[in-house]
Amino acid sequence: MSKTKGEALPEGSGEEQEASGTETREETSLEDLQAELEEINRERGQFKEMAQKAQADLTNYRKRVEEERAELYRSVVSRVMTKVLSVLDDLQRALEQAPSGDEDTPWVEGVRLIERRLYGLLESEGVSPVEAEGKPFDPWEHEALMTVESDEYESGTVASVIRPGYKINGKVLRPAQVAVVREQDSDKSGPTGSDEARDPQ
Repeated sequence: MSKTKGEALPEGSGEEQEASGTETREETSLEDLQAELEEINRERGQFKEMAQKAQADLTNYRKRVEEERAELYRSVVSRVMTKVLSVLDDLQRALEQAPSGDEDTPWVEGVRLIERRLYGLLESEGVSPVEAEGKPFDPWEHEALMTVESDEYESGTVASVIRPGYKINGKVLRPAQVAVVREQDSDKSGPTGSDEARDPQ
């Protein structure tokens, strides 16, 4: 049945449908924006975490490189200082062999000057002598070459230094070669008169 001319459409039906469609589109658009924002935040968090990890890895790498460089430097210095100690030993032996009365001659003074300069070089690199004489024997710092008897020191004490030892920054560079006091033998005394057997009368 066709509508007659002049028959009115339901009031407001077109406007309500148009408004409903607009609201639906706005809700869909808002949900899309929220989802997109959440995705952006998630990706930003991932990138931030990756950047922090890369920064930490770089910091650790720099520390490791610095430690390796410092260890290499210490190793090289130790090797060089060990060779310097050999030269110092030779100079000291030369001074010990200087004839009596020649202590003030130019060549002896020259050797002593070189000796002092070598000591200054060692000290500038953190090298210091190992304390030995009169100290308890320490296998970490001392190398026992012989044992001796002594009335001055107790058993297990370093009696004399044969070759000086040195440390570098607290670490033993070369142990001191020493003579250590041995324990005195207590069985040296002979039998007393009370222990001697008597012949029967």
